[in-house]
Amino acid sequence: MNRRFVLAVLLALFACIAATQSPLPQEVTEQERKLGEEAVKEFEGKVKIVNDHPMLPLIRQIVARLVPVTERPKMSYTVKIVEDNEPNAFTFPGGFMYVTTGLIKLAESEHELAAVLAHEIAHNTRLHAIRMIEKESRLSIPVLLAMLAAVFIRGETSMQAAQIVSQVVQVLMLGYSRDMEREADEVAFVYLQRAGFNPVGLLTFFEKLSRLEKQSTPPQFLPGYWTTHPALDERISSVKRWLTAGGMPINRRPITKALKVEVKEFEDNGRKLAALLLSGEEMCRFAPSEKQSALERAQEAAKKLDDALEAGAQAFDFQVKATPEGITVSVTFRPILVLTAADIVANQLTPEQLAVRIRQTISKSFLRERLSGRL
Repeated sequence: MNRRFVLAVLLALFACIAATQSPLPQEVTEQERKLGEEAVKEFEGKVKIVNDHPMLPLIRQIVARLVPVTERPKMSYTVKIVEDNEPNAFTFPGGFMYVTTGLIKLAESEHELAAVLAHEIAHNTRLHAIRMIEKESRLSIPVLLAMLAAVFIRGETSMQAAQIVSQVVQVLMLGYSRDMEREADEVAFVYLQRAGFNPVGLLTFFEKLSRLEKQSTPPQFLPGYWTTHPALDERISSVKRWLTAGGMPINRRPITKALKVEVKEFEDNGRKLAALLLSGEEMCRFAPSEKQSALERAQEAAKKLDDALEAGAQAFDFQVKATPEGITVSVTFRPILVLTAADIVANQLTPEQLAVRIRQTISKSFLRERLSGRL
């Protein structure tokens, strides 16, 4: 079958829109739905769909939250998960969206999942399929509409229709141009903000892909993926630039959940104490006071520490001051925890030794998380 004819058929799905320069319909069109249904039948025959994946409800919720803030707010999407180790997501005409299990494993939060899904939705709202096809086809709109009618309405030779659908799947799987991928990134960034997701998730996910790219051979789930997508370093730089321009701090912790703060209660010589941990390493111990248990004091300190880290505090923002009476840990000179003389005894260290341990725990935790790419 002539490739130009196949592309013309695809363009016919949206010919009326292009001809009148009218806004994109807010809901899925019958032509989109029909082509998408036929295309995914062939596609799903080649892959394994995971119908009971535990993350599917969350992914659908994220899509439902993103769609209303787009240029097609009434568009409905059918979301499914494909069993494949390579991280990818993509969308067929009519709102048929697929996410691989590899992508789900790679994403550490709903913000990263939202970043990928927003990118795929952007391909739809920015008419990338149409623009890609228009570039290669010079046929008039009446001819295109006639071709579409012949294939999908009159039902001429099922062989012909099957060939067209097969070519549609191939064209979509080959991906979009680099410029379209760049545009989808930028539009996704806007959608994430509008929907209340943290756009830093777009940055951290690209950084994960970059590390994966450096550690292994390029994924082959989508033929041409690595030739049609912009270099990941370029995409990372773009997201950083958008964040800076928008006055948004580049704080990866809310996305990656790095620098985990924990509290553990334990007994020592029949007395209940509590330890404050950062990234799994003990920072200090708390003894009970007259008004609070050791656990309550540790939990209070943990909340303040977690809030400071969530706000973007860096290792150099912490100050640890030791005196014979105790230790004060501050962030930009605002105290977040105070250790008393009783706490010093519970830690079985001198004030100076405990201060050193706290500083080292903070420094090492930040260093480990940075080396892992989580900060």
